[in-house]
Amino acid sequence: MKKWLIIIFSIISVLVIDLVTKHFLFTIEYFNLIPNVVSIASNGGNTGAAFGIFSNKTIWLVVISVILIIVLFVFNYFIKNKNVLYCLSFGFIVGGALGNLFDRIFLPSHAVRDFIYLDFLKTFPTFNFADTFLTIGAILMAIYLIFMAGKSEKK
Repeated sequence: MKKWLIIIFSIISVLVIDLVTKHFLFTIEYFNLIPNVVSIASNGGNTGAAFGIFSNKTIWLVVISVILIIVLFVFNYFIKNKNVLYCLSFGFIVGGALGNLFDRIFLPSHAVRDFIYLDFLKTFPTFNFADTFLTIGAILMAIYLIFMAGKSEKK
């Protein structure tokens, strides 16, 4: 039960952080948060996935996102050794996916609101907190799967 609370709390936290920051920061024309490092600015929205791939393929991206979330919950059912790392990584991935899915389904433009620029990486695309949590969650999940999955939990 404690592990489900961690998962649910992390999903809700990621979703709230993502949607609140998108609401307040996406409308900023330009703000240099850390000079030559990070800026906040609206990019007009991204109708594609990471790095703009599948632009204007909203229906496919919605279908793929829903399938991914369902597959993750099925995968979660079969994972027996759930530790805090696993629960957080699962919550980060699902919360991030739901954050971007919300934009694709409920915004009139069906575009994901990206607003974070890494100024020191000139060609790096803009992103948002959902993308950040998805990436961190995927890295943590990889660490879990490589080093911890299948190991018996010590009581």
